[in-house]
Amino acid sequence: MLARQRLGYRYPLREHAMHIEAADQKHLPAYRPFFLACHEEGLDYYRRAGSDPDAWLGQLLQHAEGRALPEGWVPCRTWFLINGRTEIIGAIRQRLADSALIVERIGHIAFEVLPAWRGHGYGRVLLQYVQTLGEKPAHGNWVLVCPADRPAAVRTVEACGGQLLETMENGGRAFRRYSLTALAAWDDMAEGLI
Repeated sequence: MLARQRLGYRYPLREHAMHIEAADQKHLPAYRPFFLACHEEGLDYYRRAGSDPDAWLGQLLQHAEGRALPEGWVPCRTWFLINGRTEIIGAIRQRLADSALIVERIGHIAFEVLPAWRGHGYGRVLLQYVQTLGEKPAHGNWVLVCPADRPAAVRTVEACGGQLLETMENGGRAFRRYSLTALAAWDDMAEGLI
């Protein structure tokens, strides 16, 4: 069933024929401009990755398999939101284990949508995709952290059911820490109806 596919899922997303796919080496041509745009915007995750999108995509793929993890990191899956022109316009990552750093500071889930594509609900689509099809949290709920000064991200998390745990400071910047539950996948719901 579509609800259980881990590699890709087609959403009827407006006129742009959007779809979500698990990160793969085949995405490298589309990943380069996406990575560079995120890097230029100053998003921490991409700044820490250096300036080589080819190498970083390779690392993402290894991290999804639990290989080549830096100390303290856990396996992490990445999915891309791809438009009809095969451009990556958004990404979401799910960390697949708990650690003090994840639960208290960075969260299990992180996402971004390129500025030109913001304001159309694509962040919510990515987040609901992971809530429905991602690996369920080991201890009840996921933790998600977003900058308090990014109102669109705050609205997205809250629209997906995020419950505010606290506002915290990190490096002189305010962040909002949320608890987020998984959503039932369609085939899980159907089993209860039959």
